Parts: sequence; structure tokens; C-alpha cells
Amino acid sequence: MNARVDSESAAPVREREVVERDGILFAADETESEYRRRWEEEAAEDHVRSAIASGSTGPPDYETLTAKVSPLWKRVARGSSYGTVLEIGSGYGRIPLYLAREREVAWSSYCAVDISQTMLERFVEYRERFAANADSALYPICTSADDLPLEDDSIDLAISSAVFLHMGKSFVARALAEIARTLRPGGRFAFDVSFPNSWNPPNLLPRLKPQRLRPPNFMKYWTRSEIESLLRESGLGAKANGFVIEPASYALLPKRVGPVLIPLARRVNGALGDSPPLPDVLASSYSVYSPGLLE
Repeated sequence: MNARVDSESAAPVREREVVERDGILFAADETESEYRRRWEEEAAEDHVRSAIASGSTGPPDYETLTAKVSPLWKRVARGSSYGTVLEIGSGYGRIPLYLAREREVAWSSYCAVDISQTMLERFVEYRERFAANADSALYPICTSADDLPLEDDSIDLAISSAVFLHMGKSFVARALAEIARTLRPGGRFAFDVSFPNSWNPPNLLPRLKPQRLRPPNFMKYWTRSEIESLLRESGLGAKANGFVIEPASYALLPKRVGPVLIPLARRVNGALGDSPPLPDVLASSYSVYSPGLLE
């Protein structure tokens, strides 16, 4: 394999299941889809805006690339070190850039999985430019999250940021089962802002949109009990010795309805604080992670 590998640790990638083109590893049996085409087009147009849903972006400096990082990543234990990290929907590398510089997290190898070749090319570029654990092994893998070309029990930490919310529920179930297969017993995981809450009032309006008008990456909505079942049935909770489900943020009012801004929505939502009543109603989305990962 001629992928960029900078350490002598055992490769977690199943070489027989990938092919390399221009430094990117592709699943040998990968097929095209409307979902894949949508993300590739967005990445080619503006990869930063596609990843962080920003209305406009500045030059691709460190501050721009890490402009939207949820509070969960700011709680990852400072100075922690891992063997092999797997990121699902890695994009251009926003989370590892932040973890390496701001939390001083280290790893020996990194499996960056994304369905966009453009995103993975940017990942390689920014990793080198900003020296995010540049001496570690890097495996940029262009593949679907529900069929990972990785060895069993080869991953020490699995992460994902605001990616599963765009995927169908059956697909997410398959993806988590794959993560569970590849995670070593006792390994850790964190998926931030990944499960929009079905019961949250601002989430009710977009759910009224007719099915035929929804794009392939339309958000999917979950209840807490559905997330609990997902983590148990996938085997991920057991593999990681448990899990924590917590609201990523709270909201009572939508920020906008279509193009119309809702007056005082930000102020009202901000006034809810960190521990409002009825948290499983006011939670706008949920994050999940394994015990012991955060400070």
C-alpha cells in the first residue's frame, strides 16, 4: 500500500479491500449515489462552508477551519493519547486540527473516512500545513460509513461530528455496527451534535416538509429512546463499556422560518441555560460518547 503512512504501527486498513489513487484510498467495490454526488459537489464549490454550514467563509486559515467546534470537543481530556483514531465524515479535518492544537491530543495513526474525495484531499493538505500530529500515520479513505475496509478490533477511538444527522436511520444502524466491529474492546467513541431531537419544538416545522421535496441529506430526527436502542443493538455500547447521551444544545424557538428571522429567538434560547426544565423536549439535538473520554 502506498498511502501516506508515517509510522511503523500495524496498519488497520484491509489492503485487499482498497485501491489507491493519488494518495487517497478508495473502497474497491464503491458505487456512486445521489447522496455522494451531492456532497462532492458541495465540497468542490466550498469545502469549508459545506462542512460547517456557514453562510460565508474567509481564507482557509486555522481560525476559519475550526470556527465551529462544539463544546463537547473542548472537554476531551487534555494531553490524552491514542493508538488508532477513526473519524466518520472527517471532511477537511476540522476536529483533529482542533484536538491536536487546542487539547494536545495525540495518536499514532488516523483513519479519515469520508465519501468526498475533495474533502480528503483538503484533509491531507491542512494536516501538513498546520502540523496536526504530522508524524502519525494517515489513512484517508473514500468510502461509505456502513462498510469500512478496516480490521476487527483495530480502533482505539472513534469520532464523528454532525454527520449522522444527515443519514437514514437504517444506514446509521449499519454504520454504528461497523464502528462496533472495528473498535477494540474497551475503546472509546464520541459523536457530537449527531441526533436531532424529534420532540424539540423548532424541529417540528422542517419535519412537515413533504418527502418528495426533501434532498438526500435532509436531517433525520431521533428520540432519546431510539438512540439508546441504537447504541445497544449496534453493540457499540457494550464494546465501549457503556455510553452517555446528553443534549448538545437547547432551543424553544427556531432561529428562522424559511428566509424569515424570528425576533428574539437567540435571546430566548440562550436564556434556557445549561439545565432547563423538560430537557428531552428542549434539547435541539443529542451527542453521545463513552464514559471516561471527557474531563
